[in-house]
Amino acid sequence: MNRTMRVEQLQERLSELEIDAAILILSRDVFYYAGTAQPCILAVTPDDYFLIVRRALDFVLNETWMDTGKIIDGGSFKDVLLKLKELGVNRGKLGLEMDVLPAELFLKIAGLFDGFQAVNISDEIMAQRMVKDAEEIGYVRTACDMMKKGQERVLAVLREGMTEVELAAEVEYAHRRAGHEGILSMRHFDFYIGRGPLSSGENLFRVSGFANTVTGVGLSPAVPAGPSSRRIKDGDVVIIDIPTCHQGYHADETRTYVLGKARAEVVDLFQALREISDHVVASLKDGVKCGEMFEAAYSRARKLGVEEYFLGLAPRKGNFIGHGIGLDANEPPILFARSGFVLRRNFVVTVEIHLTHPRHGAVKLEDMVLVKDNRAEILSVTPRELFAV
Repeated sequence: MNRTMRVEQLQERLSELEIDAAILILSRDVFYYAGTAQPCILAVTPDDYFLIVRRALDFVLNETWMDTGKIIDGGSFKDVLLKLKELGVNRGKLGLEMDVLPAELFLKIAGLFDGFQAVNISDEIMAQRMVKDAEEIGYVRTACDMMKKGQERVLAVLREGMTEVELAAEVEYAHRRAGHEGILSMRHFDFYIGRGPLSSGENLFRVSGFANTVTGVGLSPAVPAGPSSRRIKDGDVVIIDIPTCHQGYHADETRTYVLGKARAEVVDLFQALREISDHVVASLKDGVKCGEMFEAAYSRARKLGVEEYFLGLAPRKGNFIGHGIGLDANEPPILFARSGFVLRRNFVVTVEIHLTHPRHGAVKLEDMVLVKDNRAEILSVTPRELFAV
């Protein structure tokens, strides 16, 4: 899709839903439609749009692909209201990003836009963002290339006695040198983590309540996920899940390592995991439902006799095997159990599965996958192996 057509597609949905205007302020959404993440307010009606630049007009003019005649220098929500009135929009439904809009700001907008009925427009924005164009897919591919640099760094530096956070710093250093923008954007309220999970040894059994997957325990209760100060020992399994970001687009990938010789039980567990993941990827294509992908994974785990370990140990088992990814590291669709949501061509999703054995620890494999008409393409370039260091 041509980038300039993104607003037009949103306008079509506003018209279909009989929404009179939409106001977007979240930087990820403004960037998607306007090409800039500077402080702006994007107002869209079924017939027109304009971008009010609150600060840094010089940056915006250098970055945006929008017609400069649609850009207004300086202003506030009051100016948005005045401009809408100039366009003849005095009342009706007002679309807002209600999943991320702070309550205080929502009340301010609701009070100012008297005569308008606030409705949630976030689902429509995310539905549009789910379908990636060639340029977006190219950015994701580059982010995947950066991931491999982190994996190569692990193979070079992992040693007995280093802490989880020291290893994470080495991975992040390699990512940054490769061009990683250094952010982990999550469209979730009150979710905090460092640059991504890293866990080893007994920490693999400790799963933070924020996600039913291998999270790491963090450095303190203030941020209870990510790498800790635990020292890695010979024979430990180490799971690394630290994303990268290029031009705003994320790659999320997990690989499993063993310091020293891997025990036969861990090797067998990973082989089962790889077979489950391969089966899911082989089943992915345009038109399949998220719940069908979950069932494909679980049925293969049951066939292999590892369903007890599938997505963790009871009662802390996970209920998804992947998620959409793009301008946020975790966005719709979610490959939940029993989800009827249909996957479509040019969705980019992760296939993210782990097995946890009560004695031998956890293994995890997560790949970036592009959904195509009759198949799926693995975008991850890091080998999909159990690495012994």
